[in-house]
Amino acid sequence: MHILFFNRSFYPDIEATGQFLTELCEDLVNNGHDVTVIAGYSYHVKNKKLKFSLSKEKHKSIQIIRAPGSRFSKRFLLFRLINLATYFLSAFIGGFFIGKKPDVVIAQTDPPVSGLLGIFFAKLYGAKFIYSCQDLYPEVGIITGRLTNPILNFLLKEINQLSFKMADKIICLGDDMKRRIIDKGVDENKIDIVYDWADLNDLYPIDKNTNPFVLKHNLQDVFTVMYSGNIGLTQCLEGIIDVANHFKTNEKIKFLIVGDGANKTNLQTLVKKQNLSNIEFLPYQPKEDLRYSLGAPDVHLISIQKGLGGVIVPSKVYGILACGKPFIAWIDKDSEVSVIANKFKCGIVISPQDINAMVYAIETLLSNSQKLKEMGQNGREAAVKYFDRKICTAKFNQIIIDGRV
Repeated sequence: MHILFFNRSFYPDIEATGQFLTELCEDLVNNGHDVTVIAGYSYHVKNKKLKFSLSKEKHKSIQIIRAPGSRFSKRFLLFRLINLATYFLSAFIGGFFIGKKPDVVIAQTDPPVSGLLGIFFAKLYGAKFIYSCQDLYPEVGIITGRLTNPILNFLLKEINQLSFKMADKIICLGDDMKRRIIDKGVDENKIDIVYDWADLNDLYPIDKNTNPFVLKHNLQDVFTVMYSGNIGLTQCLEGIIDVANHFKTNEKIKFLIVGDGANKTNLQTLVKKQNLSNIEFLPYQPKEDLRYSLGAPDVHLISIQKGLGGVIVPSKVYGILACGKPFIAWIDKDSEVSVIANKFKCGIVISPQDINAMVYAIETLLSNSQKLKEMGQNGREAAVKYFDRKICTAKFNQIIIDGRV
């Protein structure tokens, strides 16, 4: 089968959606499919020069059509909208230059109006349409306060409702997201869940005493608490600064924030104002080194703004599990991460931005190395059984070929 994807982020992008889509497409090709992705240029990977026309390239037999677009700073909503609009228009043009007609068109939610591309080109080519939801719109923007224009919110709502209606199949990331989609009046029989995943061939537990990331950053003798991933507005990471401030006189605890995003500069300013020496910022780590960075801390933090459970699902949890590390999550109690923590006994869930509860959780784990070890082992076992890359991409492949689409 020839499968056509629309999503702005793709190889060699370091954003999570792009990395997951890249791995999915690689596995679909290995299963005998022809795959074309109409993707944009990365915000993070430096290109030698910005192109203003469509271009084609290959990655492991995947045909990539690069749709040029602006790359303004994502810190400002207007610039973000311009970036997404320019990609959308270029991707629309790119859809006419894919060569062989696709059998299936799959639109993901970067940008959130990509469903329109999926609908149009599925009709044009007589293909099936799958709507693959990584986030739910306009809920993300409304809950975070980023989208306050009622006209824009109405348009996003109607576009996504149309995408749900026209899709032959909807794929989402968890039961919490599925419930939200059903609440929109969508037939639950159209919805399948495919979890994000971790490649257990690349991510696995590593002894702290021999971990090169630990040795490089002198973490051998400190209890390390890490946040790793997108440093955006939905994560509400200001709370980590408050927690670090509570432990500022304890030389045995260190906080690391690894990644990049629209809120990083603001957090760095807060750390500087409070003169905190126990918190350090590091850039995104190369994919080939993730096993070392994710395996370095004693405990990971996951933080999502209150009300976003089921609207977004933090994909970082699967890499954490794969590396055999426990986590503490500031997240809604009915979220997918909460279900994982309670079902597999691999994490602690507390209400978003409850500083006192986070301090108590860290203090509890600080004095209980056996509990840390058991939670990490439980997480690794869960990853092996349910969240390995080969398991999850095989399910996605099966949805495409088993006759339900």
